[in-house]
Amino acid sequence: MNKQKALFIYTRLSTFVKGDLDILSETFSVTTLQVNNTSQSKQLLSLIRQFIFLLFNIRKYDFVYIWFADYHSFLPILFSKLARKRSYLVIGGYDVCRIKKVKYGSFINPIRGYCARFSMSNATLCLCVSNHIQRIVRFITKNAKTKVVYNCVTFKDDTPSEPSLPGILSVTIAASLQSIYVKGVDRIVKLAENMSDIQFTLVGVDRVILESVCGPTPSNLAVIPRIEHEDLISYYKRSKVYCQMSRSESFALALAEAMYYNCIPVVANTGGMPEVTGGLGYIVDANDIDSCVKTLYKALEQRSSGEYRKVIGEKFSSGKRASMLLEIIGAEIK
Repeated sequence: MNKQKALFIYTRLSTFVKGDLDILSETFSVTTLQVNNTSQSKQLLSLIRQFIFLLFNIRKYDFVYIWFADYHSFLPILFSKLARKRSYLVIGGYDVCRIKKVKYGSFINPIRGYCARFSMSNATLCLCVSNHIQRIVRFITKNAKTKVVYNCVTFKDDTPSEPSLPGILSVTIAASLQSIYVKGVDRIVKLAENMSDIQFTLVGVDRVILESVCGPTPSNLAVIPRIEHEDLISYYKRSKVYCQMSRSESFALALAEAMYYNCIPVVANTGGMPEVTGGLGYIVDANDIDSCVKTLYKALEQRSSGEYRKVIGEKFSSGKRASMLLEIIGAEIK
């Protein structure tokens, strides 16, 4: 029996995107089509190439699978609709967001927003990475067909050790003024300033950009640039508390990973983060610094629990996402 043919479209091969590509490649014959959006000129050229490719090749595929609703999803969704092919659109967060203060999100630009809305309205199914994202998609367009399929975390079978330091860890990718604000890194700095007796570790942040926003960082805050995932695991293992104060967050991979290594979560009541914690740890109002400080001290006094690892392992395994994706797509294309 011939494998069903899939066209897999993306802009950047992130951990999440690669995970889905690996899942689909095990069952389907997958062709990848990347759109380079690193600059306006490169994006325009990529979209022209995409148009030509779709014009001559869309009928060869049984379905199209796209990560994020954006410029690069408009043509594939349109061609799929015209050719009566199925289309699956993963909604990851940025594509339904608008933070005017730092010009963050697809809906800051009206043309980009139109492409995203059209894509969500006309896709066979929007695969939302959290219930929070699903609610936003349904608010943006009543026509969208949606289903929640949580992102997955790649787990190692090693046994978590007792934290060697009673410190607080925060992990994010923040290499721009925009991302410093969106990921709430400035809030972490303020917390460290208010808890001078506690060691904070901030991983994945450009110190020069951070200090251009927040000024000199306090002595109890270690700022570590982006590191390999293998090295990141050692930080999870030796930290007692994981803190994330994002202003916008669709899922929070690092939060799930930290909990898997039994870090006690203290996170802002933002986006999909409360879903990830599953009622464990602490949810705080990130604008109330005094309350956050009290909660962090409380978490530091608490014993870590193996329950964190169990919940994350059950809810966000790669096997669970794979079975859901294959069930959804398999049922649709029979």
